[in-house]
Amino acid sequence: MPCCGRAALAFLLAIAFAANVAYANPSQTAEYTVTFDATWSPQTHPNSFPPNPHFSGLIGGTHNATVSFWQVGGLASPGIENMAEIGSKSPLITEITDAIAAGTADSLISGGGINPSPGSVSVSFQIDLDFPLVTLVSMIAPSPDWFVGVSGLSLLESGDWVDEKIVQLLPYDAGTDSGPTYTSPNQDTNPADPITLITTLPAGNGVPFGTFTFTRDIVSSNGPSAPARTRLLRNVPNPFNPTTRVRFDLAQDDHVTLRVYDVKGRLVRTLINARLPEDRHECVWDGTDDQGMTLPSGTYFYRLRATHATQTRKMMLAK
Repeated sequence: MPCCGRAALAFLLAIAFAANVAYANPSQTAEYTVTFDATWSPQTHPNSFPPNPHFSGLIGGTHNATVSFWQVGGLASPGIENMAEIGSKSPLITEITDAIAAGTADSLISGGGINPSPGSVSVSFQIDLDFPLVTLVSMIAPSPDWFVGVSGLSLLESGDWVDEKIVQLLPYDAGTDSGPTYTSPNQDTNPADPITLITTLPAGNGVPFGTFTFTRDIVSSNGPSAPARTRLLRNVPNPFNPTTRVRFDLAQDDHVTLRVYDVKGRLVRTLINARLPEDRHECVWDGTDDQGMTLPSGTYFYRLRATHATQTRKMMLAK
């Protein structure tokens, strides 16, 4: 129908303008929450999938470009080796605190793990303009010495703090244990090999083990938990199957609607139609329409409408 064509075009134009808001003068510090959404499962990695799949506690820090705690092609430090082999946060904590004392790092990030996988965990931290890089890791368990993480990820882009950054997490081999499968017995690699991206089975099938989503916590003078502006955030995980979390900030009490549309602009699901207080809000969509019918794989758009804001984003249902 013609109206559907116009609606679809409107959605595509709205997506084109769904970029992050730029700030002319970045603040010296920013508050972030990082959410680790683990998707590792027998469905994503069916080859020799192990019992009791889990991830060790998140460990890392904020730092500048003069220090690196791990990198592909480099040798694992004792801290990275212990984290990747046994899920220990020590001595990586010592390595980070030593860097803080040396003036090359600014803060330690330490959070919970995920048991079992799939699952989710979040941790908040502060980052400084002089130390805009983040390193964060977690062991894939069980495994010989495999892990996921980021190294020297900048949250400062185009002269400002990013509102949100999503990183797909592929598996890395720390190069300190030679076991070829998840449950291989300890086989110390001596001398150690460089850290590498795993590209062979069972872990390296090209499918991420999950995502890190770094979300800036913008607050206003109304209080430490009050969002400074109304904004629609990216859903996580994305792509998703069977559920995804849709989040948004409200800067004031307001009546809002949150609806899902297909690529032809047809309404398929109303997730929220209510008055809500100022805060960060979250709801879960399970890929069904308003009648409870499961929708097919494909691209969908979710739109937030409030008194002074209308924002649209895109998501992918993958089965």
